[in-house]
Amino acid sequence: MTACLALATACGGGPAPAGKKAPAVKDWATTTPQATGNLDSVNWNLILEPTTLDPQQADNYGVNDVLANMCESLQTLNPDFSISDGLASLKVENGGKRLVYAIDAKARFWDGQPVTGADAAFSLTRAWHPPAQQAPRYDHYFKAVTAVRATGPREVTVDLKHPDLLFQKMMATFAGSVVQARYSKAHPDYGKPTVPPMCSGPYTFKSWKTGSALTLERNEKYWRGVTAKTRQVKFSFLQGDSSQTRALTGGAIQGMYQPPTSALSTLGSHGKVYYGKSLLSFYLVPTAKTGPLQDPRIRKALFLALNRTAVARTAFGGGAVASRSLLPADVYGPVEATRSEGTGGSPDEIAQAKKLVKEAGSPKEKIVLAGAPAISDTLTQTLQALAEAGQKIGLDTTYKPVALGQFYDLFSGPKGWKSTGADAFGSQWSLPVADPQALYSVWGSPEDSSNYSQFTDSAASELIRRAAAEGNTGRREALLGQADERLFDRLPWIPVVDVANVLYLSDSVTGPPASFVNWYSPWAQQLGSTK
Repeated sequence: MTACLALATACGGGPAPAGKKAPAVKDWATTTPQATGNLDSVNWNLILEPTTLDPQQADNYGVNDVLANMCESLQTLNPDFSISDGLASLKVENGGKRLVYAIDAKARFWDGQPVTGADAAFSLTRAWHPPAQQAPRYDHYFKAVTAVRATGPREVTVDLKHPDLLFQKMMATFAGSVVQARYSKAHPDYGKPTVPPMCSGPYTFKSWKTGSALTLERNEKYWRGVTAKTRQVKFSFLQGDSSQTRALTGGAIQGMYQPPTSALSTLGSHGKVYYGKSLLSFYLVPTAKTGPLQDPRIRKALFLALNRTAVARTAFGGGAVASRSLLPADVYGPVEATRSEGTGGSPDEIAQAKKLVKEAGSPKEKIVLAGAPAISDTLTQTLQALAEAGQKIGLDTTYKPVALGQFYDLFSGPKGWKSTGADAFGSQWSLPVADPQALYSVWGSPEDSSNYSQFTDSAASELIRRAAAEGNTGRREALLGQADERLFDRLPWIPVVDVANVLYLSDSVTGPPASFVNWYSPWAQQLGSTK
C-alpha cells in the first residue's frame, strides 16, 4: 500500500494556488487532503457519458469513473500505482505459470451473496473470451492464458503458457473485475441503463437517465465496512469547455476529473485544482493511409519541429509537460527510458527536422491531421500547432476538423481513416497500469486492434515478445528498455505532451485520489466534506 494517504502535501503536490503556474511534474500530487465530514450528496461531472455499466466492456472516460466505485477486481491499484490485494490475495506457483487467487472470506456482492471462485472464473473467462454481443476490451491481455478454473469455493486459478507479469498487474483493472455469475447469466444484457451489474463495491447503482444523469448510492452493507462519507454521488455529462466551466465556477458541480484545460487558471479562484501523477499522454497517431507519415524520418521531424513546451502551456493550460520519451515518466518505473534532450521547436531541432525531411525526399503530398472540435479546444489547438510545425520544415501539413462520428471511426481499425482521409489524428491515451509493456504490446503486432497504422518492426516485436514471457523482473526491465530505444527511434506514435491527471474540487469537498487511479479504484469512497 502507498504510505501517502493522508495529505497531498506529504506526497508532494498540493493544489496549485490561484493565479500561479502549474507545479513541475516531480510535484504532481498522489492524493488530496483527507475528508473529515460527511455529505448527503455530491454533484460530479464526467467528460463522457457511460456507454455501458458492464466492467468487462469498460475502457474509457466516464464509464470507468463510475464503475470504479461499483465493481471490484481481484487486485487493487493504489494511488502510487502499486498493486496490492483486492477481492483476493495472490500466490504465484510453477515458476510464474500458475496464479492462485484466494478470495477474501468476507467478500459479498450487493445482494449479500458471497463472492466465489466460480464468480471469478466466470468473470475472467468473459473478459478472455467475450461473447459475440460484447465488445472486446481486455482479451489481448489474456494471450498467455491457457485455463481459468474455480479450484475451490473461494479460489480461482489461472494457468499460463509462460510467466506474464503484465497480466498479474492487469488483475487490478476491469480485466480482473468480478461480477456475480448467477445474476449475470439471468441478465445477459446487464450494463444497460435499466439493468445494472451485480458487483461488490462500496457504491451501488440507483438510476441512470440517459443524456442527463446517473446516480450511485453508498453500499450500507459493504463487506469491508461502511467508510464512505458521501451517501450519494450524482453524475452529470456536461460537454464542452464553456458549459463545464460555468457549472464548475457557479457551484452546480463540486468535482471533476479532467476539467477544461482552458479554465484551469479560472478554476483556481473558485476551488482547488490538483495536478495528479499520471499515466496519460497526448499523441499524434498515424493511420494506415499510405503517405509521408509512414516514413519514421517524417514522424521524427514533426516531433523535433513542434514546440511541445508551448503546447503544454497553452493548449493544455499548464496541465501537461512536454514529452521527452515515448511514455509518461510514471509508467516506466525501473525501466530505463530513451529520452529527448530538447522539447522541440528550437533552432537546432528545426534544422535537424529539415534535414530529415530532405533525407525522406521532401514529400509534397498533403498530410491531413484530423480532430473533432466537439471534444475539446485542447485537441484543436494541439493539432493546429502540429500543422504549423510541419509547415515550418517544408511539409504540407493541415488540420482538418471532422464530425464526432468521423473522429470515432478513426479508432475502428486500419481502414478507419477512409471517411476523413486523415494521415493522423490526435488522441489522449491512457495506460491501465504503470508498465511500459501495456503500450508496447500494441506496437508489437500489426494485428493489434489499437495499432491503427499497422506499425511493424521485427526487432522491436521480438524484444517485446521476449519481455512479455520473461518472469525475471531484472531481465524483463532490460528487454523493455531495449524495446523502448528501438521504438523511440521509429516513433510509431508521435508523443506530444505528458498530461497530468487534473482534478477540480470545490472548497467544500476533498478526499479522492489525485493520481490516475480513478479508472479502476473506488475514488468516491474517500470523497467527503472539508469540515
